[in-house]
Amino acid sequence: MVMLVLPIRGSNRLHRLGHAFQQLRTVLIVLFCALATGCAHQEPASQQARRQIQKAPQKHESAFKKYGYRYGPGYYHHVRHYHAYRPWRRTTGEASEEAPPEKSSTGAEVVVNKSVIKGLVPVYFATNRVVTGGSGLELSQISYGRAASNTFGYVTVSIPIVHKMGEVETPSTSFFGMRKEAEDDGKHFRIQKLDRLSREEFASAIANRADSLMLFVHGYNVAFSDAAFKAAQIAFDANYKGRVMMYSWPSKGGVKDYDYDRESALYAPDGLFDLLQLIKKAGKVSRIIVIAHSLGSEVVLGALQQAALSQTTLGITELIFAAPDVDRDVYLQRASQIKAAAGAVTLYASSTDLALLASMKKAQSASRMGFVTKSGPTLVPGIETVDVSAVGSEMFALNHSTYSTSRAVLDDIGRIISSSTHLKPPQRTPTLRSMPDDSNTTYWMYPY
Repeated sequence: MVMLVLPIRGSNRLHRLGHAFQQLRTVLIVLFCALATGCAHQEPASQQARRQIQKAPQKHESAFKKYGYRYGPGYYHHVRHYHAYRPWRRTTGEASEEAPPEKSSTGAEVVVNKSVIKGLVPVYFATNRVVTGGSGLELSQISYGRAASNTFGYVTVSIPIVHKMGEVETPSTSFFGMRKEAEDDGKHFRIQKLDRLSREEFASAIANRADSLMLFVHGYNVAFSDAAFKAAQIAFDANYKGRVMMYSWPSKGGVKDYDYDRESALYAPDGLFDLLQLIKKAGKVSRIIVIAHSLGSEVVLGALQQAALSQTTLGITELIFAAPDVDRDVYLQRASQIKAAAGAVTLYASSTDLALLASMKKAQSASRMGFVTKSGPTLVPGIETVDVSAVGSEMFALNHSTYSTSRAVLDDIGRIISSSTHLKPPQRTPTLRSMPDDSNTTYWMYPY
């Protein structure tokens, strides 16, 4: 009997133990699938930031509405204070822990705490994205749909006290994107005010006699808020003191949405051409600087083509192409239009740009306007080309933003946009090397 009972008990124990292991295995599989599904459906960083921004302004907006505060276009940077409807003026006295007070529409003073915010950059904008709603404006109303005409306005971007040159600090995510850091004025770029302007109000606002106006045209995979952050970051890091503006065309803001973005880039030149004409007519500024990044260069070339065909003078002083995602043959075909549209043209190109490599493969293109092949960059006489490959491939992520993340390139851009006259690359940045040599220079490059 004993011999018979023991195996049965052992068998039952083994059966129960095996069943327990099976249950544990099932739980682990379910947990793994849940995590994998969460990762697979995680929003792109730009969409997460946009969604967070839509929620975050509640505490600020409540204060704005409570006190009737209308944070009109103003720029605070160190000890300078700028109002869109008045010329530059210096603040009086020594810089304190708080910025000089702004006046709200009701006359109430609103104080910016310098210990939390390093600066405020107002960015005027025109966009041919579909914008819903009435006269007011919320970020959630700005979509990636394509509109037949432009919407105008301005957005005030705050720069956090922890800001490092070349970076756009946004809330981080952890644990497979399941937990997101809360937005903080002292840690992150934030939209503090967003307002819509009529075409007439916009024209009146940009008519201030500022020294210059910098227009930024963003690239592929960029949400509206990301474009505002990038425009503000470039201006702030380059210590640019003129008017800041962006043209936001309807990028869908996703890594997998290149085809949609490219179609939008082909659709957008009409709106940009309209904006450039408005700036020329109403801006009344001494210098107009246009910075086009990535696929935004396609938008700019389309607008320049319209200007050439209609024999319209746009008055662009400096035209800067940063990692332009344009087919090389198209670039060569429109080179004369590019040179005719601007007083000076600068092109930043690289051999380590992964996004351009992907674009070339997808389009079956031999090369791109902003790519440097083994034989060198695509050169056009009269267009100053700078090879930035030596800056480092780790800075050329899919958003290929070396022009705005590298201190060296930012310094060079800063000298372009801040100088009253155009300087040749070696004059403004002596470290640039003449290629192939000093006596027969066709382009410049950062040394390795």
